Amino acid sequence: MMRTVFSKEEVNTGRQREFDYLKGIFMLFIYLIHAFQATLSPQDSMSQWIYSFATMSGAAIFIFVMGIGTVYSKDAAPANFAKSGVRMVIYQYLNNIAYIAALTIPYPFVSGRLTESVTENVRFLVKIYMQYTNIFFITGIIYLILALLKKLDLKTVWYVMIGATVSIAAPFICGIPVNVPVIGYIVKLLIGEADFVSFTPLYFLSYALLGVAFGKMIRHVKDKTGFYRMFCIPAVAIVVVWWLLIFKNYGSDLSELHAFLSNAYTHPDFWHVAASLAHIFFFAAIFFFIEEIRRKNNKLCTPENFAARQLLYYSRHISKYYALHTLVYFAALGINGYESFQSYQCWLLALLSIVVTELMVRGFNYLSEKYFN
Repeated sequence: MMRTVFSKEEVNTGRQREFDYLKGIFMLFIYLIHAFQATLSPQDSMSQWIYSFATMSGAAIFIFVMGIGTVYSKDAAPANFAKSGVRMVIYQYLNNIAYIAALTIPYPFVSGRLTESVTENVRFLVKIYMQYTNIFFITGIIYLILALLKKLDLKTVWYVMIGATVSIAAPFICGIPVNVPVIGYIVKLLIGEADFVSFTPLYFLSYALLGVAFGKMIRHVKDKTGFYRMFCIPAVAIVVVWWLLIFKNYGSDLSELHAFLSNAYTHPDFWHVAASLAHIFFFAAIFFFIEEIRRKNNKLCTPENFAARQLLYYSRHISKYYALHTLVYFAALGINGYESFQSYQCWLLALLSIVVTELMVRGFNYLSEKYFN
């Protein structure tokens, strides 16, 4: 079967659209989850369940697909990866400035009715978001690491070995203090344990490295249907075992289940990485087979298929959507006197952010194409 699925030559060199769909659909989950998180609002049970299941892919999808993308990139020179890394780190801190602006612009208009505790909380948020590190920062650092590994011209097996080793070692390294000025602060950004560190490169590097290995492998796939059928069996088995163990340990206690998965999401160990990848392969297979069915019916990406086109648009411009959507929530939080919202208001805010962000991204792209291309 391996001979019928794989080829010695690189024959699968086009876009792997199932992963584009995955990125797009998880942008919708991000809208909802961040509506609660960015506005400091308590989650209702429905959003907690959604978030709990989304933790098994979420950011892991974006970093894993980034790893795949480096294999398919036309600009795969180490220097280009390094430039992308520096650019993404800068992007993070420019994004932080926008966050602070969205938070503080409403302040003069509501300051007269704020209590001292709320005012202090606003100061704390500004301090946090000055130093905030999130998906852009970890992507930048990972690009720099991939540039080094690319320069060393490592074989595929080394990406797998280093990726697995990092996922095993990460829990033992995370938060180790380095009591050296400046260096200690930089190390904290890389290995975590600070209020302003959302995701750490340490924990998510394994997804990128395994993504590179997967990308190198999938370029040799000549029968993707057979490939996903072969991969689905172990992926589904891991997914089933994972959730059986989760529900066995936490049962119907949603608060404990949510707390465990939230922590495991940002601090994944080896088993969580394996389970996350199994979820990603399983979801990718679903999208692949949906496309296959549509292809056989000659309905693939037809003009009237708005949902497919929108998901692909999300994927293509994911950095812009991710950077801009939270600004709506921060502005709403400020206008509301920096008070949290009720759950139904967060769901409405998510819808508002979808609309406003869409207008901003589409408008920016239109102006860029018209005046800068």
